[in-house]
Amino acid sequence: MAGKNTTIHASIPVIYLKEGESFICYSPAFDLAAHGSSFEDARRSFTKTVKLFMAHVTKKGTWGEVLREYGWKKNKRNWDPPRVIGQGSKVIELPVPA
Repeated sequence: MAGKNTTIHASIPVIYLKEGESFICYSPAFDLAAHGSSFEDARRSFTKTVKLFMAHVTKKGTWGEVLREYGWKKNKRNWDPPRVIGQGSKVIELPVPA
């Protein structure tokens, strides 16, 4: 007999980027990304990606392992996602052909 499923509500960080004409949504909470030709298109695509990911993990029954792998921490009743504590830029030197 399978165990009863419960749900939790979690707020995951999502980073929004623009690369050329494409918009990208990325979340380090599950290392998932999606893109679109507009900001809203990228958000819709990201929502679909997250739902597919969740359905796959649920079907496999591996939520505990997956959450731990991505840095989530178990508290008394819920799981807490990793927190983004900052965002910045780093100057790097890239070797590119002339």
